[in-house]
Amino acid sequence: MMSFGSLLLRTAYKLSGAKKAFALPEDELLKAIEKANRGRGFFMPTDRKARYEKKMVNGFPCLIVRAAEKPARRAILFFFGGGMVIGPDKGDAAVLRKLCYGTDLDVWFPIYPLCTEHCITESYDMAYECYRQMVALYGGGNVSTCGFSSGAALAMGMAAHNSALGRPLPQPKHIIAVAPGEVPWNDDERARMQALDASDVAIDYAFMAKAEQFMRNGHNDVPDYTLAPSHGDYTGVGDIHFYYSSDKVLYGALPEYKAACERANVPYTVTVRPSMTHCYCMLPYFKEAREDFAKIVGQLKK
Repeated sequence: MMSFGSLLLRTAYKLSGAKKAFALPEDELLKAIEKANRGRGFFMPTDRKARYEKKMVNGFPCLIVRAAEKPARRAILFFFGGGMVIGPDKGDAAVLRKLCYGTDLDVWFPIYPLCTEHCITESYDMAYECYRQMVALYGGGNVSTCGFSSGAALAMGMAAHNSALGRPLPQPKHIIAVAPGEVPWNDDERARMQALDASDVAIDYAFMAKAEQFMRNGHNDVPDYTLAPSHGDYTGVGDIHFYYSSDKVLYGALPEYKAACERANVPYTVTVRPSMTHCYCMLPYFKEAREDFAKIVGQLKK
């Protein structure tokens, strides 16, 4: 039985009508995205609960959160979600601090270019440059990636991109992927996602086709793993941990991600709960979310 907090949040999602926006025609969807992005973007926290630094990477800001003045011995590259079209809000800072203090690791939070104005290859370029700089600072084997929704796809994508480049950098120590989605690329995956559409209160399956158009942003020469990270090669990654709610559209991508891990002989775990809100464990304010957030912290600390 789900907790009262979980039920309340799920109900709020349903009543908000957020799912309807994903099914809008493209011109109306763009207006809704533009409205959603007002007041979103980079924020330099003003509290004194952690040490904050703004770093420009490929012309885009990255927030670094530390518990101490000097860098920790290891770090997390953390990606926000939003379908590659919606930016982060001020609420993300609380989760970054929780990760930082819970793991004793630094957290880098890149405000990567969104696909409303950029091709996803530019998002990957900025994110991978953050990863490169982190490996240079903390050393190989000391950087993990973590993200939720489209951010989880990017967390996976860093290892896939590194492989595509010939692995010039060590692979991530851990990958935490909370509800990673992707553009479905075979009939079985499409059918699984479509079957889950009715039970998903957050994401409409109709957005999956539109997402590819946004991510390409007019470009045809886009690597397949940037659109669907399950195409990627994860050889050399320490381990990968997936978290999903079983009644969400993006859960339909899990078999493809599991197959990618098995092809690369990478250890992986899957945590699935029924009827949770999308990316529930990145909202650690009710019982199930707190439990699985604590699990993520433990996995990153290893």
